Amino acid sequence: MEFKVSDVIQIIAILSVVTAVVYGILKYIQDFLQSASRKREGYYKSFDIVVSQLSSDNKTSQLSAAILLRRYLTNTIIDLHIEAVNVISSILKVIPTGVLQKTLGDGLAYAKNLSKIDLQNTNLQNLYLGRKDDIRINMKETDMFMADISYATLNNIDGQGAIFLDAILYHTQIKKCDFTNAYFKGTDLSKAYFEKVKLYGANFCNATNLPIEFEGKLSQEGIFMYEEEFTTPSTKQECKTVFFSMPGCMSKEDEILTKDYKAYLENELHFEVIYYQKDEYPEFGQFNKIRQSIQNSSAMIAFGFKQISIKEGISHPDTQYEQSIKDIDLPTPWNELEVGMGLMNNIPILLVKSEGINSGAFDNKLSECFVATITKGADNRDLMYNPEMKKWLAAF
Repeated sequence: MEFKVSDVIQIIAILSVVTAVVYGILKYIQDFLQSASRKREGYYKSFDIVVSQLSSDNKTSQLSAAILLRRYLTNTIIDLHIEAVNVISSILKVIPTGVLQKTLGDGLAYAKNLSKIDLQNTNLQNLYLGRKDDIRINMKETDMFMADISYATLNNIDGQGAIFLDAILYHTQIKKCDFTNAYFKGTDLSKAYFEKVKLYGANFCNATNLPIEFEGKLSQEGIFMYEEEFTTPSTKQECKTVFFSMPGCMSKEDEILTKDYKAYLENELHFEVIYYQKDEYPEFGQFNKIRQSIQNSSAMIAFGFKQISIKEGISHPDTQYEQSIKDIDLPTPWNELEVGMGLMNNIPILLVKSEGINSGAFDNKLSECFVATITKGADNRDLMYNPEMKKWLAAF
């Protein structure tokens, strides 16, 4: 078979075209892969920057980073949602209750899929773990061992087999969730509220402060045997009573302050105030009288006024922590007793304290979503606008 010169030229031309096409395709694939690699690298760099901002000393930068972290929980281009969830979980193990903690925690709902995630020993106080668009969150077998979920709202969650072992569910609102076969062993359910929740097969062995509506629905082993959706009555009280924990002997300035708070609660909010003065305490059964009053209260205000001044002394004597102290002010010891009773009665507490009072129940390091603190110097005329007052009022 003879090839003409024109045929050879035609074949060469065709091969050149094919080569060019193949080269073009390979170049496109190379550019695409390089672009994807650069984009992936860019996402990881931006993720690292956002995470680093969470440790910033600037609170605005911290909150901005907490919001920006949510984009990685929903990202479909690159899979960083597990890393983002792990970062949030790690921080929630050590961070005190507050705006940053709530912002980070609320962001978990954006992940949608939290199944089998480790949320052990995390601070989930006061969170809203749900979606306002009614999209359900997958929390199947999620581990919340010893998590503090006080005052949180769990909404539209598919949490079959979720682990709440020894968790605190104090005042927790649980709505439209499926927690069948979940593990609630050893949980504290003080004033927890359930609305249309599936609990069949859930284990409540050794759980404390169970709603009275659980009666007759648990097996001898503590297994929830009611197959229908479960709802408890609202825990909100119609008439609210506030117990005042305060010294029996006060300066005129301190007494006026307590009466300002009393007037605000009674006149503006129409609460009842239990306001004991020194000559009103009984001659016997004092503990029982206080306990009864606190048990009948919806909340407490503890006034930490200066009652004891130590000019010079020793703390923790005869121990390895012994140290000299000087010019220390302390509140009345009755504050500690009454605040302790209030905590055992599961009521929110507002601490109003003098400058320099920073021990026991008034320690600045304490952090609970149902405990708010106001320094004595705050303007009493603006109590209704005080963020700590609002936080306390929202807790009951």
